[in-house]
Amino acid sequence: MKIVIDTNDFISALIGKKHRDKLYLILSDPSIEVFADSTLISEIKEVAYREKFRKYITTSEVDVFIDVLSLRLTFIAPLTSVSDCKDPDDNYLLSLCIDSQSDYLITGDKKDLISLNPYKGIKIMRLQELLDIIFNGGI
Repeated sequence: MKIVIDTNDFISALIGKKHRDKLYLILSDPSIEVFADSTLISEIKEVAYREKFRKYITTSEVDVFIDVLSLRLTFIAPLTSVSDCKDPDDNYLLSLCIDSQSDYLITGDKKDLISLNPYKGIKIMRLQELLDIIFNGGI
């Protein structure tokens, strides 16, 4: 299985144990290939470095998270140009999905991304929905 995970799920995992446990189930499964690019990593860092998250996590912890996460991800440099998302800042995720031939885009963005489901054969859903598919009930 090939997937792309949106920034919002990584941030939720950084600040919340329940979401972190869910993400761990995905990342610890070697049969799931998780794709990323430099834009995704930069966005995770930029968002996680915001002052409002200091009460949950330090910038040093963000750096360690990204270093460890980067060891698990498969990096590509997408070439496909997409402009179908209402939020132009999310088009890179669709490009990443297309060029990695991902089966799923995991996101919490109902308004701009989930509303496109399915997109060119890519299923767009929340993390819990994917866990329900994989584990028949998730956590």
